[in-house]
Amino acid sequence: MTELQKKINAILKKAPTAIQDVNTIGILRKIPLDSPQLSYMFGGGLTIGRMHRFRGPESSGKSTICNYLAGQLQKKLPAFLNKPNKKVIVYCDFERTFDKHHATENGLNCEKDYFVYLTPDDIETASDVLSELIKTDELAGIILDSDAAAPSRAQNVDPAGKASFGGSAKALAEMIRKINILDANYSTTLLWISQERVNMQPMSHLPAVTGGEAPKFYASTVNRITKKDVIKEGDETTGITIRVRNYKNKTGVPFRDANMNLYYRDSFRPDEEYIDFLIAFDIIKQSGAFFSIPGEEKKVQGRVKVQEWLNAHQKEYTKMKQQVDEMLVRENILDANRELISEDIDPSATEISEDIMNDDEE
Repeated sequence: MTELQKKINAILKKAPTAIQDVNTIGILRKIPLDSPQLSYMFGGGLTIGRMHRFRGPESSGKSTICNYLAGQLQKKLPAFLNKPNKKVIVYCDFERTFDKHHATENGLNCEKDYFVYLTPDDIETASDVLSELIKTDELAGIILDSDAAAPSRAQNVDPAGKASFGGSAKALAEMIRKINILDANYSTTLLWISQERVNMQPMSHLPAVTGGEAPKFYASTVNRITKKDVIKEGDETTGITIRVRNYKNKTGVPFRDANMNLYYRDSFRPDEEYIDFLIAFDIIKQSGAFFSIPGEEKKVQGRVKVQEWLNAHQKEYTKMKQQVDEMLVRENILDANRELISEDIDPSATEISEDIMNDDEE
């Protein structure tokens, strides 16, 4: 045994997690998502043990996406890590707006063995509680909703109107520094929600987020979510079309952009999304209203008929979905025209804000 190995063994006795095997820890671990559009955004799946930030204006779908992703972690992480108890989601609700019925419709299991609803009064309390819960090694993920509504302990004690000079941002930064390491050590995924506010700088029309600089730096992915349109079935509004724009991705292909249908009752519809990708990747060829399916001599008319054929041929459908999933991991034809964009400087931010205001007025 070399002198170096002796030193390493001695260090590991004192600090078991200080030195890691790069062949296991250095390899990204991603769970494939039922929604191929979200898998596309993340670069092939949701990377576990990392922080993912979702920012955007109110009622744009941030909490819904986080509920959906948390449900995917509950569903898939125990088998993925071979840890049956690794299925608990903690919802840290600073906004006090959690809706169990809506979250359940989006795929989040809120039963006692799968869910902890945390309502801390301040950031410091949240940090202490989350640290202890993560160390149980039973948490699949944490949703923090949101940094804009999270007060520091001093802000709760001080009289209203007293200047805090970034008190909550400082407390959030201290919390992230602690939680980020624990999340990585215990394979716990942090889903961080940032609510956009009006930018008070006189020369800027771009929306701003609170919470300081730390969330942006520590997040492995940063995605901006905006509402683009409403979905109606007859006279009933059944959902919204949202735009998910990727500003930062340290675990996949960056700067991806997607328009997605978000339904109020069942969140995302993977079959609709898979058909979009099958056509985009030319696996199913479209000519007007007719579709050519591989191995099928007759053309199929209309997307509804395509879906019926896929449902009736599950073996072929599974192979096609696998083809799509493999293409989502790497750069593909959909990435050819993507823009290089910054989280802070989005040339279309003003347009998006105006679109949202127009939707609200309607």
